[in-house]
Amino acid sequence: METHRQRGRKRKNEFNKHVSVNIKRIQIMSTSETNKAAIAQNRKTIFEIEAQVMANKALVYQSRSMIEENRLMIMSNYSAAFMGNRQLANANTDEIFSNRAAILQGMDADGDVQENYVNAQTNKSALDFLRHRSSLNASVLEISEKMAAINAQMVEINREIMNANKSIVDFNGAQIAANADMISGSLSSSAATTDSNAAMIAGNSSAMAELSGNVSSNKSTIDGLLSTSASNAAALMKNKSEINERREAIMENRAGIAANKAKIG
Repeated sequence: METHRQRGRKRKNEFNKHVSVNIKRIQIMSTSETNKAAIAQNRKTIFEIEAQVMANKALVYQSRSMIEENRLMIMSNYSAAFMGNRQLANANTDEIFSNRAAILQGMDADGDVQENYVNAQTNKSALDFLRHRSSLNASVLEISEKMAAINAQMVEINREIMNANKSIVDFNGAQIAANADMISGSLSSSAATTDSNAAMIAGNSSAMAELSGNVSSNKSTIDGLLSTSASNAAALMKNKSEINERREAIMENRAGIAANKAKIG
């Protein structure tokens, strides 16, 4: 039979246990409330970061659109300058020297001195043409070397695009696996604790800080690309205008060539 002292000690132990449980419950509630507040703050920050990331995404595609537009204009200018104006100008050169040959052949030479003059002028004309052609060959080769180097860069750019696509595929694969784990119950809220939640919240906060820095860096890069693309577009438009002016000069040359040919013979 319990004594009065034993019953008192038992009631005291039960009371202390009850208080301890309540204190622990209060501590858990307090930590859970702290976690809840941190989660709400993180969600607000994530919303702000999302707005910045999506704004950057739009600017990235605007930048890529301008770059592609410039690239197409470059190719258009290249075709107009090399396949168009250059071929017209070369045709003019051929006709000029064809006229020169006709002029020299039609010259009357009286005696060895005058005949030697005509023949020397014929050789000089050939040398002038060949020196000009050789210089053009060197120019074409120099440009071709630069284009080959650019093509090598484009090959590397393609490889980087392929690697970026692979990172997307890998990321999607990891997220599909995470969804599968949630569906199967491997990742369940029933296994969560206050401490594990706090750790996840802290990890999210750290990720947000890193992400914010990345977003800011991307924005700075985008601004630079947009500025460069705008400058390139202005330069390309100037090039196009010069190509058109050069074509007009080439056609004026043709008029002079035709006038000279009409006087020959």
